[in-house]
Amino acid sequence: MSQDTQLAHLHSLVSQFSANIDQYKSSHYDESNTRTDFIDKFFTLLDWDVTNNQGWSETYRDVVREDKVKIDNTQKAPDYSFRVGGARKFFVEAKKPSVNIKEASDPAYQVRRYAYTAKLPLSILTDFEEFAVYDTRIKPNKDDKASVGRIFYCTFDQYEENFDFIFNTFSKEAVLKGSFDKYVEANKNKKGTSEVDEELLALVEDWRIELAKKIARDNPSLNIYDLNTVVQRIIDRVIFLRIAEDKGIEDEDLLLTVAQTENIYEKLIQVFAKANTKYNSGLFAEIDWIDNIKIDDKVLKNIIVNLYYPECPYEFSVLPIEILGSIYERFLGKTIYFRGVKSDLRTAIIEEKPEVKKAGGVYYTPQYIVDYIVKNTVGEKIKNKTPEEIAQIKICDPACGSGSFLVGAYQFLLNYHLDYYSKDKNLNSALKNKKIYESGVKSYKLTIEEKQHILTNCIYGVDIDSQAVEVTKLSLYLKLLENEGKQYKDWLFNYTGLTLLPSLENNIKCGNSLIGNDFYAQGNLDFSDEERIKVNCFDWEKEFDFLLPRTTPTNTNDTGLFDVVIGNPPYGAELNKQEKEYLTLKFPMVADFETSQYFIVQSNNLYKVNGYISFIIPNTMFLNLYAKQFRNFLNNVYSINKIADLSNVDVFAEASVRTAIPVFTNNNNKNKIIVEYYDSDFTIYDTDKINQNEIINWETWDFQIIKYKPLLDKIKGNTILLNEVLEVSQGLIPYDKYRGHDEYTIKNRIWHAESKKDKTYKKELRGGDVKRYSLKWNGKNWISYGDWLAAPRKPEYFKKPRILVREITDGEINATYTEEEYYNNPSIINCISRDKTLYSLFFILGIINSKLLSKYHTITSPKTKKGLFPKILVNDIRNLPLPNLDFSIKSDKTKHDNLVSFVDKMLELKQKEAAEKNEHLKATISRQIDGIDTAIDKAVYELYNLTEDEIKVVEVG
Repeated sequence: MSQDTQLAHLHSLVSQFSANIDQYKSSHYDESNTRTDFIDKFFTLLDWDVTNNQGWSETYRDVVREDKVKIDNTQKAPDYSFRVGGARKFFVEAKKPSVNIKEASDPAYQVRRYAYTAKLPLSILTDFEEFAVYDTRIKPNKDDKASVGRIFYCTFDQYEENFDFIFNTFSKEAVLKGSFDKYVEANKNKKGTSEVDEELLALVEDWRIELAKKIARDNPSLNIYDLNTVVQRIIDRVIFLRIAEDKGIEDEDLLLTVAQTENIYEKLIQVFAKANTKYNSGLFAEIDWIDNIKIDDKVLKNIIVNLYYPECPYEFSVLPIEILGSIYERFLGKTIYFRGVKSDLRTAIIEEKPEVKKAGGVYYTPQYIVDYIVKNTVGEKIKNKTPEEIAQIKICDPACGSGSFLVGAYQFLLNYHLDYYSKDKNLNSALKNKKIYESGVKSYKLTIEEKQHILTNCIYGVDIDSQAVEVTKLSLYLKLLENEGKQYKDWLFNYTGLTLLPSLENNIKCGNSLIGNDFYAQGNLDFSDEERIKVNCFDWEKEFDFLLPRTTPTNTNDTGLFDVVIGNPPYGAELNKQEKEYLTLKFPMVADFETSQYFIVQSNNLYKVNGYISFIIPNTMFLNLYAKQFRNFLNNVYSINKIADLSNVDVFAEASVRTAIPVFTNNNNKNKIIVEYYDSDFTIYDTDKINQNEIINWETWDFQIIKYKPLLDKIKGNTILLNEVLEVSQGLIPYDKYRGHDEYTIKNRIWHAESKKDKTYKKELRGGDVKRYSLKWNGKNWISYGDWLAAPRKPEYFKKPRILVREITDGEINATYTEEEYYNNPSIINCISRDKTLYSLFFILGIINSKLLSKYHTITSPKTKKGLFPKILVNDIRNLPLPNLDFSIKSDKTKHDNLVSFVDKMLELKQKEAAEKNEHLKATISRQIDGIDTAIDKAVYELYNLTEDEIKVVEVG
């Protein structure tokens, strides 16, 4: 539809509404008519297929239109969900024109609750007469005015003048081209914005500590293991039932009604018993000691009442299971402990588990990583297969945590089956055989029975943490019910004897994926209960014996359990001496006791011929020299289909780890490895194909070095090492317990001060003081310099003319020049001229600060691919290649002197820019600096004889 046509349709809609406005604003004109007459048409002219004319399956249709479920006069689902590729982008909540959208707080609270819970950044509230856009990252509160969070508002007679903004933000084209996301980004960091998963996590943790304290107090015989179990079980049951309520699967106010009485826990046990009959999954299984504990009414009432409208800011019917998974993943990183030994004095507290504390926290795998791994493993394995064939495929996560990878795999299978059954050639048979049912006009859903079959046939997992196992089951159950609701309730119990949830006892198991029962055959046979629980030995073939292939003439060599093994295994998990001894014998190819490597090797014992393995792992597995034996193992036993290089992607926002995703198979077809290089926003910027048979001889699998080999060879063609002309040293080290400094000296930093105390005190520089071509000491950092320091270094490194290089690179090398006396710590590296060198420090500074050398360092140094703070180290600087100039040749001397003059001017301009207070004059200086910077880069390219194509590789990638 052209823009002229769109505007014509919009004008017609506006005119129709204006001409009959009194009729439309009367109490007789309802919301359903408003949607049909105006709102559907409005979004259709924004290019959304509101009525699904294209006939997309339920999974991929543009707009999901919800039938209302009303509870306490409050609907339980948004009217429209606008999606791209099945992923929600924004909600639209519709009202009838008699509602005052600008002033009424309830409709605004409603749409904000939906979108905030669904973790959508923006959503729309409209009755066509009015159109309001809300920033739904701001946590809603029942007392908020309608204006809170509202970032755009107009009335119907202003649509035409605002059409460019509306179309360029909320049309399908705008979403596909990224304009919607840009608008979201432009409106971020508003006051009050918060993430729903963070808020929900805080809420669940509050429940946990309150329950733990009260249950521990009133049930003194409970041990710590049982206390953790009962608290987890109660929270899981309450969350499940509350979500089922909001979906209409359970009676409205089921839990709230109980919470408003006395003896709440006794009545909850009755609710749980009924749920056990209904769901029959293990989640509500009757366990005498859990049913008979004492729990204070006050704590249960507080939890339950605050899960209901209007007190609760969350709408559980739209809560993505993936968000619940991210909450639980972090929830599982903590556990309940007792403070105090005697039962009558003990207090329950919540602390991080020791292994989590050591690792620096729990890092939940982002959904886009889950989707990538599932697509490249499950997607490849089931491609072009029938549902009957897929029923034989087994998918496993051996460290399933909260179940994010299993939920992702299950969702992928659900989508595939629905698409398969919805195709014209399969439709009638699928309807007849109760695989799907028609949920609307030409809209279909999988039956509960079919979803159960897919889940129990295909999805398997193991985790060492019993609580994680229960959370994984809960996550899978909620995914099973995700698109169900009251309006389709009859379909949920369509068959005699069919319960809503299947048992997952044979699918999700608790145990140590790496350590089998033969662990107990080692010398020490005396294990305490605590040690047995911690080690938690697990025998794969015994636990999953029903999956072992039966020997037939066609599968005598296939002894594996699973067709696909995926996940995010623990990195660097803590191991005791006995575990290390066991794993060393079992997996001799693994170096440094890196647990993620053990999982990859173990997976080779678990998967079938033509199976797939893929984990997200630390990229040090490819770069670490000590892991060469492990890489040789990978190359020998696996066919490596693909490797995603995520060196530039901060996958785990709070973790200083760089990652990669390999995809392995065991089909013995070792062709070329596809290497994908990703930008920081997880967008592919380049790919390579590398022969797997060649990499066996590589010291490391640094694919970028191979990718840029021609450029690196050109750079190093006629060069000398920087170390030949400069002495390079790390900055001084003030304190070190291994060099005799006591704890008091180190803790109190006794040789540091904010002023010059005596003549031994010198100005101290720190990393942030060094920028490209500039230096700024803050005036407050002083250090007493002398032999009392742990490693004082030679004084000339702090007095002579020198280049200072900041250790943290931030994507580019930051270096400057100084002749002043400053003393610096190791966050700055010092470079002084060697005797008789003809190279000017200005010349070398220009080389170091150039785009070319930053690119060279990024490619060649592993430290630029590791951690949140990429570094340049002393040896990196020493090994930088400098042009090998012959100063007796006039052209070489001229090139040298030209670069020196540019750098001299750059240093002068940087000083002027820092001192200039007039903003206009500062801007003119900045423009000249940019010009000189470009000239320096050009001069450096000429020194290394780079071609235009090679320069593009440096500047673009």
